[in-house]
Amino acid sequence: MIHDEIINNKLLVLFVLEKMEIPVKEELLTTICSEDNEWIPYFDCKQTISELIKGGFISKLDSSADPMLTLSEDGHLCLMHFHNDIPKSIRDAVTEYTKESRMKYKKKQEFFCNYYKNADGTYTVEMKILEIVRPILQIKCVATQKQAISIYNSWNKKAPEVYRALYELLFD
Repeated sequence: MIHDEIINNKLLVLFVLEKMEIPVKEELLTTICSEDNEWIPYFDCKQTISELIKGGFISKLDSSADPMLTLSEDGHLCLMHFHNDIPKSIRDAVTEYTKESRMKYKKKQEFFCNYYKNADGTYTVEMKILEIVRPILQIKCVATQKQAISIYNSWNKKAPEVYRALYELLFD
């Protein structure tokens, strides 16, 4: 078993990415490892992710300011070789947590909604359904603040239904 904290943190981050089974933003990976579970202190987690990217164990899926992260081939190989160096209790905790939370995080990354007040006093609500690296649906509508807040509050729940209905209407 490896006892070096830096190596343990790197293996843990790689294991979390593997168990998520979906690309994630760095902010979300940090949230999972540091805030939601307190497996790795926040600043250590940020540095660990940065080192894993520089070392080629984590790949960025696009070049935007907030790219999606996934395991690289080297990351998979590393986990294969050192899987047993991650304590079973931690592997079990990560596996259980990611199984329960994967869909919540996936929706959080795929469904985006924001609203803001325009100069003329009206409101714009911006709703998006994102694929891993690009929007597949984007809607902007101008509304009152009450309507903007209502749309904002219901978007994550209703986004799949809206997409399905639009798709069926447009592609019949």
